[in-house]
Amino acid sequence: MKSAGLIAAAIVAVSATVTRAETKLTYGSTLPAPHLVHEEALNPFFERVHAATDGELSIELIPGGAMGSVKETVQMLRDNVTDLGLLLDIYTRQEVPVSSMFADMIALPDDFVVYAAAANEMQLVACEACQAERKEKGILTLALYGPDPYRLMCADDVRSVAELADRKTRSSGRMGVLVQQLGATAVTLPSSEVYEALQRGQADCTIASTAWLDSYSLSDVVETVIDLPMGSYFNAGLLVMNRDVWDGLSGAQQAAIRNNLAELVVDALLAYKAGGDDALAAAEDAGVVVVQPGDDMKQALADFREGEIANTIANAEKAGIEGAEERIRTYMALVEKWRGILAEVGDDRAAFIDAIDREVFQKLAL
Repeated sequence: MKSAGLIAAAIVAVSATVTRAETKLTYGSTLPAPHLVHEEALNPFFERVHAATDGELSIELIPGGAMGSVKETVQMLRDNVTDLGLLLDIYTRQEVPVSSMFADMIALPDDFVVYAAAANEMQLVACEACQAERKEKGILTLALYGPDPYRLMCADDVRSVAELADRKTRSSGRMGVLVQQLGATAVTLPSSEVYEALQRGQADCTIASTAWLDSYSLSDVVETVIDLPMGSYFNAGLLVMNRDVWDGLSGAQQAAIRNNLAELVVDALLAYKAGGDDALAAAEDAGVVVVQPGDDMKQALADFREGEIANTIANAEKAGIEGAEERIRTYMALVEKWRGILAEVGDDRAAFIDAIDREVFQKLAL
């Protein structure tokens, strides 16, 4: 009898193991497979979530835009082509106009980590209209990030504003306006096409994250980099999810994701910070010339930045976005808040994670 009881218990245990529900999700990214955001932030995040759910929730990365282009991300997520993905709302402004209006200030960041931390608090906590419009599209943003500072990189020897004249320069949004004011011709291309465009002469220069010298192998086709940080796209949706898929997860699965969001954001930002510095140093060692900017270029950037807050408000109001000025002012106040927090945090990664978890992710209304 004792033996029969043990056998029955074993059968029940095996049955429970076999029938345990396993949820497999997909994450669509337009970034190339070996990108630092994947390697240093997303893949570790997926592993932590998998471990926290005892293997019940797994997330598969599908890189390289295989599931859709940057312009198709909202539709891709809404239609559940993938469950999660990377959303660059600078390319989907008509679909999420309130959320994306902050992207007009792309030239402002003097510290991309500060601006990205503030963007998380703004988009996920302070801006109810941002959350509402994403909900209407059937998507849920859970984390944002920004790349290290954009710099001007050229396929030939460009060292001054005068030499930039009429150069076809890959840029987007307000960066396109900036390069035009510097005398260049703005060319719009997705990040995945920049290498080929520089190689074939379809573009002479690009304004891009310094980390792209490595992530997109731009150091192979770039001759000069002007060492003037020109801003950062601080509003990038790092973890955006189909709303119904989120609602369909168990409470434990949702908690596993939520409890790891702060570390995901910090990992992405610090990876870009280190990656940009390392990529620039490696490119210089490989023969890329790093040029110090002239006073004319520094002044042109300073002049451009002066009007960007007012310009952002005016563009949003022109687009019919109500309450634009209040939201922009709120965001800029959060920038100063995070400037203070990060000054206290310094290089303490754990303290940064604790701060952004406390100020943002513990306050999420999901």
